[in-house]
Amino acid sequence: MGRPPTGDRKYAIQTMWDTHREILRLAVTGMKHVDIASHLGITPVMVSYTLNSPIAKREIENLRAARDLDAVDVAKRIQEIAPIALQTLEDLLCGGTETTKFRTATDLLDRAGHAAVHTLRTESISVHLTRDDIDDIKNRAKEIGLCVVDVDQIRAAQPQQLCFQSSGV
Repeated sequence: MGRPPTGDRKYAIQTMWDTHREILRLAVTGMKHVDIASHLGITPVMVSYTLNSPIAKREIENLRAARDLDAVDVAKRIQEIAPIALQTLEDLLCGGTETTKFRTATDLLDRAGHAAVHTLRTESISVHLTRDDIDDIKNRAKEIGLCVVDVDQIRAAQPQQLCFQSSGV
């Protein structure tokens, strides 16, 4: 049988409960076990034991339900004030300063799926062709009907202009 507790032994029950609640709160926010342990200065094993206890599982379910209800309330409120927000954007677009009009128009276009291109990726190829290669390309273009006029004839007649005529291909 163990030793009876002495009078100088103290339990920090409140601190333990506070730590457990913080573990649960951080877990509901999506934090990983090791990150919770590091954040609170405890071991990952303690986090695991806490989260796997039946009491903690019930509490996590309650916290998630409360979070979901809050999200529904926020979504309803957004729906209620959306017409006011739209009217404000229209007022800014029609009567604001030029800068405000520009920013409002840009934001609306972005949200409508017509955002400006932010990154343009290009690739270039460098090819060195011989005179025979160029003649071969010209002949194939004539064969498939892509070019019906001889480019060399045009170049000789109009050295400053190069004009291609296609057969509608």
